[in-house]
Amino acid sequence: MHDTAQEAVREVRAYHHASKHHLHGYAPGPAFLDWDTQPDPFRRYHDAPLFPLPLVTGHGACRVDALYSAAARTPQALNAHSLGLFLELALGLSAWKSNGVERWALRNNPSSGNLHPTEGYLLLWRAISPELVPGLYHYAPHEHALERRARLPDALAGQLSSTHAGCFGALGLSSVIWREAWKYGARAYRYCQLDVGHALAAARLAARVQGWTLRTETALDDATLSACLGVDRAEDYMTDDMAEAREHADLLAVLGTATPQAAIDWSSIARALDEWTGTANRLSQELVEWPQITRLLPALHKPAHAPMPHVFPPAETDFSSNQPSTNKDTDEPMDACALIRQRRSAQRMDGQSGITRRAFERMLHRTLPHAGCAPFDALPAPPAIQLLLFVHAVEGLQPGIYALIRAADTFDALRRACSSDALAWQPVTDTALPLYRLYAPLELRKPAAQLSCQQGIAGRGAFSLGMLADLGGALEKEGAWVYRRLFWEAGMIGQVLYLEAESAGMQGTGIGCFFDDEVHRLLGLEAEGDWQDLYHFTVGKGLNDTRLASEPAYAHLPASRLT
Repeated sequence: MHDTAQEAVREVRAYHHASKHHLHGYAPGPAFLDWDTQPDPFRRYHDAPLFPLPLVTGHGACRVDALYSAAARTPQALNAHSLGLFLELALGLSAWKSNGVERWALRNNPSSGNLHPTEGYLLLWRAISPELVPGLYHYAPHEHALERRARLPDALAGQLSSTHAGCFGALGLSSVIWREAWKYGARAYRYCQLDVGHALAAARLAARVQGWTLRTETALDDATLSACLGVDRAEDYMTDDMAEAREHADLLAVLGTATPQAAIDWSSIARALDEWTGTANRLSQELVEWPQITRLLPALHKPAHAPMPHVFPPAETDFSSNQPSTNKDTDEPMDACALIRQRRSAQRMDGQSGITRRAFERMLHRTLPHAGCAPFDALPAPPAIQLLLFVHAVEGLQPGIYALIRAADTFDALRRACSSDALAWQPVTDTALPLYRLYAPLELRKPAAQLSCQQGIAGRGAFSLGMLADLGGALEKEGAWVYRRLFWEAGMIGQVLYLEAESAGMQGTGIGCFFDDEVHRLLGLEAEGDWQDLYHFTVGKGLNDTRLASEPAYAHLPASRLT
C-alpha cells in the first residue's frame, strides 16, 4: 500500500486502541447524559412530498426456516403493499414502551442503546404507483412513509429497468454518528457500524420474506454513494459543520427479484437525480465533538475498486430439517413476520434456563455463510468473524470456552495467534459444525460477566460470545475502509442470533461494552495484535420488566392504513 493508505491504516488502529475499554478506565465518553441535547431518533425532510405506505397486518406466507434456505421463493409483485411490508420488517417500528414518564419506540432492526443512528433510503428506477415514481426516497419509520428527495428522469429509469430487468432499485443506509456519540463518546463509531450490519441483515431477511434478493454493491466508492443518497448536499442539512452531526453514507444494496448480471452505472444515476426537495430536520440543538471520531472518518473513505466476487460454500447440513421452528403456544410452524416483529433485546436474564443442543447447533449453523442463503449473501465478501463462545447451560455440552470457526482458512492463523498453552483446540466430534473445545469443563458465568463490563446479563444466559476478527490482516489486504465492513459482518451475525434466540423461546442481547484486552489476554492474544474482539452477544431466558407498559407499533396512525 502507498503512503497515504498506510497512514489511513495507522489512523484506524489508533482509533481502535483509543476506543477500547479497560479495567482501569473506559474509553473517552460523556461524564453525564445531557437529556436536553439527546438527538431526535427520527429524521424528517421538511417540505418533501410524503407518501404513506400500507400497514400489513397478520401473518405472511414465509416461515422462519425458509428465511435461511437456499430454496427459491416465488417473488411477490412489486407494489405499495409489498414494498411497505419490506420496509416495515427491515427498518420499521415494532412497539412503543413507556415507564409512566417517558415513551420511546422500538424497531425491528436492533440498535446499540436503542439510539438508531441508521437511516434508510430507497432508490427506485421502476414506478410503484402514479405517486411513487422513479427517484430517491427517504424512509420515515415513525410515519411508515416515503419522503421523495429527488426524481430520476424517465429515460434513465427506463434504461435501467430494461438493462437490469430483475432489479427495481436499491436500499441505501447511512449513519448519524451523533445519535450514538451523545451517549457513548469515542466508542460510538463502532456501534454505528454494528447497527449498519444489524439493518443490512434485517433488510436481507425482509427481502427474503418477499422472495426478493438484496446484495451490497461492494465496488462502489463513498463519493458516488453519498451523491446517490443525497447526503452530500450540505444545503439540505441544518447542522453545524461537525463530522459527527452529518449523515454519513454507509452502503447501497441492489433490490429485486434477481441479482444484476451487469454492472450498474451509479455515477450516471447520481448525476441524473434532479428536482431535489426537502430540508433535513435538526436532530439536536447542541453537539459535542469527539476528536477520535473526527480523525478517523477521513481515513475510512472507500475508493472505487473492482468487485471482489466471493462464492460461499454450499449448505451441507440442514440443522432445522428435523426440528423446524415452531410457535411455542400453537406448535405450528413459526411465521417469519411474527418472529421479526417480536424481537426484543433482553434487559435481564433468569440465570437458570438452558437450551437444547439441537437449538444451540441450529443457532450457530445459521451464523455460517452459505451460497444463496440469507442474510450473509447480502454482503459478498470472505467471512472474517470467528466466534468465541462462553457456554453456560447447553444440553449435552460441557460448560466452558469454545470457538466456532466461520472461515476454515483462518483456523491456523487464529490458533497461532493465541499463545495460551491452556487452550486445547479439540474438535467437537459429535457435531457437523466447525466447533472446537478450547477449555472445558469450566464455570464461566462470573468471568463472562466481568469481561462484558461487569454486566451480569453476559453470565446469566445459556451462553454468550465474543466476535473475533483478523483486523490487521484485513486492513493490510483491503485497506482502512474494511474496518467498517468487519463491524457490518458482526452486526449481521448479531441480528441472526437475535431472531434465532426468539425462535428458540429465548431472547438475545447485543453487548458493545466489554474489556477488549482482557478478552485478548484470556486467549493469549496480543493486545495490539492483528486479532481483535469487535462485539459480544448473549442468549438466555429474558425476564419481563413489569414496570414498563407496551403499545402497538403503529397505533398512532389511522386505522385506514391497515391492510
